[in-house]
Amino acid sequence: MKYKKAVSPVVSTVLLIMIVIVIAIIILLWARGFVKEVIEKNIGGNVKRANEYCNEVQLTPIVNDDDEKTFGFRNDGNVPIYQFHLKVKEKGKGSSQVIEFTKDAVLNPGFAITIEDKEASNGVDISGYDFYEEIKVIPVLLGKTENGGVKSFVCPEETAIKI
Repeated sequence: MKYKKAVSPVVSTVLLIMIVIVIAIIILLWARGFVKEVIEKNIGGNVKRANEYCNEVQLTPIVNDDDEKTFGFRNDGNVPIYQFHLKVKEKGKGSSQVIEFTKDAVLNPGFAITIEDKEASNGVDISGYDFYEEIKVIPVLLGKTENGGVKSFVCPEETAIKI
C-alpha cells in the first residue's frame, strides 16, 4: 500500500468543484427555455405586462348584412392592437384554423376594421361570415422586452371576441 500512487486531495477537490460548476451551467441553460421573456406595454405612463392588457382590450363585433356577408370589429377600449388573428371553424368541419393578419392590421382605439379588405399573411381568402360556424378575433399587442427590444404578444384565446 505504501508504494501506490493516488490523486492528491487538492486535485480531486478542484475536479469536483469544476464538475459541479459545469452541471450547474447545463441546468441553468436548460431551465432558461421554460421561462418566458417578459413583454411590457406602456399606455399613458402606465406600464404593465402585455398579458394584463389583454384583459382590457374591448372589441365590438361588426356584422354587415350585405351581399358578401362581410364582418369586422371596432376597438372601443384604450389599448391599441398591433395585429390580430382569426380562429375560424368552417361549417360542417370539426377542425379550426388560425389565420394571421399582420399587414396593415393596426387598430388604434376608436377605429374599426372590416375583414374583407385585409389580406391574411398566409394568403388565405376570407369568405363571408355565414361560411363559418365560429369566428374568434384574437388580439396581438406590441410591447418592449427587458433588453429594450420590441416584440409582439398574442393574447390568450380566452380574451378573444366571437363574431
